[in-house]
Amino acid sequence: MDHQKASDLFTDYADGTLVGAPKSELEQHLAVCIQCRTELEGFRRALGSLGKLKKPAPPSFLPAIQNQIFTRSRGRFFGRRWKLFGRVPFEWVSLAMIVAMLIYYITLLHGSPSGVRVAP
Repeated sequence: MDHQKASDLFTDYADGTLVGAPKSELEQHLAVCIQCRTELEGFRRALGSLGKLKKPAPPSFLPAIQNQIFTRSRGRFFGRRWKLFGRVPFEWVSLAMIVAMLIYYITLLHGSPSGVRVAP
């Protein structure tokens, strides 16, 4: 068994789901390969460290992150909002422009002559 194949089996081996011939081959390889034993030990330490991350975040975590974002963005996010609508979304500005162009087109259409006759 080569190192790549052995390292691919580390997850199943650590979970205890590796059975049969692949398990015995991996254990035989680990018995003679110090590099793979070291990598497996590092893998188990990483899993143990990740298991410690299941603690809930402290109550001040979210406000602290928001404060950092506010500070770094100079108030562009989580800043003061306008009293009536908040920030004006791009869609509202686009809709207003489309309505204005439609009104201009309709007034231009009604302003052009409609009953033009061919000259004799």
